[in-house]
Amino acid sequence: MTPLDKIQSILKRGETRNTEFKRKLTKADLKKDRLEKLVTRIRYMTCETPFEGTFLLGIEDIGGREWKIHGLSEQSLVTAERILAKLCEEASVEIVEEERAETEEGLVGIYLLKRIEAREVKETCSINVAGRVNSGKSSLIGALVTGRPDNGKGRARSLLLKHPQEITRGQTADIHLAFMGFDESGVKIATENPLSKEESARVLDQSVRIVTFFDAPGHREYSKTMIRSILGADAQYGLVLIPGPEEAHLIRQEEQKTGTPRLDEITREHLILMSNQEAPLIVALSKVDRTKDSEMELVMGVLRRSLKDMGRIPVIVREEAEIAPVLREIRNGVIVPIFLTSALDSSSLSLLSAFLKQIPLDSTRFSPSDPARAYVDKVYRGIKGTNVVVTGTVSSGLFKKGQVVAIGPSSTNSFQEGRLFSIEMFKKRIGSVKSGDLFGFDIKDVDAHEVRRGQLVSDPEYNSNGCRSFEANIVVTRHPTRISVGYSPVMQSHTIQQTVVLKRIYESDYLSVGDFARVRLEFMTSPEAVTVGDKIVLREANTRAIGTIVETLS
Repeated sequence: MTPLDKIQSILKRGETRNTEFKRKLTKADLKKDRLEKLVTRIRYMTCETPFEGTFLLGIEDIGGREWKIHGLSEQSLVTAERILAKLCEEASVEIVEEERAETEEGLVGIYLLKRIEAREVKETCSINVAGRVNSGKSSLIGALVTGRPDNGKGRARSLLLKHPQEITRGQTADIHLAFMGFDESGVKIATENPLSKEESARVLDQSVRIVTFFDAPGHREYSKTMIRSILGADAQYGLVLIPGPEEAHLIRQEEQKTGTPRLDEITREHLILMSNQEAPLIVALSKVDRTKDSEMELVMGVLRRSLKDMGRIPVIVREEAEIAPVLREIRNGVIVPIFLTSALDSSSLSLLSAFLKQIPLDSTRFSPSDPARAYVDKVYRGIKGTNVVVTGTVSSGLFKKGQVVAIGPSSTNSFQEGRLFSIEMFKKRIGSVKSGDLFGFDIKDVDAHEVRRGQLVSDPEYNSNGCRSFEANIVVTRHPTRISVGYSPVMQSHTIQQTVVLKRIYESDYLSVGDFARVRLEFMTSPEAVTVGDKIVLREANTRAIGTIVETLS
């Protein structure tokens, strides 16, 4: 296609979100008001995948409904190009392609603009947040990232909910991501609206440390999504919220039924799942402003006993001076700091923020020499200008833009090779992501319809093999009767979620609650990229079992 044909094709479509026409640009366009409008327009053109737009010079806009070739002289076009370059610099956008066309009316310039990659954040820390329904997870996270306490009417929570059913019910139904940033001085960079792309970009640009929250649903009907969040996010820390008034009521109910006061079943499950990930654990007693002294004493006593039974040491953090000793020990996985929080109380939010800005990273996760590995959580096809976009969290190593990767396994246990055309993090293009970072990969040169959740993206040199059957050591944490050979629960590990068949139980005919055993399991549908040491959860209705893969077979 000749440049003139290209111009005619663009004119037929007219101005769009990603296309802008200007008759000319002059020094007058660098004056404050005009400059701000043009910079805003350029940023808007390039703010969404694939982060590029087309700018044409020498096109006359007739009433916003019709566009004609006006053309410019050589000198006018050179001047306009210099002005455009300054506008792009101000907008953090680069001109990656430029083309000129000679027309009967004069010269027309065609410029492909692309958003400049953001600098990499120096430090990232990810935290899985779990808690029963109405425990206040979204409200607490919303208050933390905005730096403003909730107004008591759900304002903080509303900044995280996205789906209609969530807004209607006021409850999380999917995994939500939110992050808070800290600058070089350790000062928190608050965001007015976590859902705003512009606000997210600003916080990312100004931060040298990012703390990411994975907010999972707490309602029983969304338990599989909650488990996927805990296993798939591969977070460095686990945070369990326990609502004081509600938990006290449930503890008393349990004591009336069984004679033993203990934590609610869902709260216990969250603590067990988090502990099984071998990540340090944090507990927040929420809604303390509404918790009576007797309720607080009851919940705290039962919580302490539960944590000690799990081999953990609970430590209540009430003031900033108590943070440093906890930080020194928390990576050992024994101490569990307990914070008394309320989304309405700015002092409790400040204490938790002070803890999070200093929380140590797991330096063993960030070795660039480790093989690059990441599990696919979500898949997006059909986004204009992309092949297939996948999101998730990097498990190990380092991924770079332009890198060749393998992705699989497919149903036939094969891996495709593709190329990372671009990398996104927090809605901004960057050059690389490392272990623990969230990512969005635009992968070229692969069959988009062969890509699915649960697949592994890795270095081609990494010995990636799919597996149909494997053995694991498991413990049954919940089941109404007995589990025997032939049982078919859903297995979850990383972002993998597939039905497995129990093929063998070693040294036993069946399993009941509390039983430990080595078992052989087989995927029902297709191979998965599991490895020795992977943590698994088996679930089905009223059944839960957790374990670790000890051998892959085929």
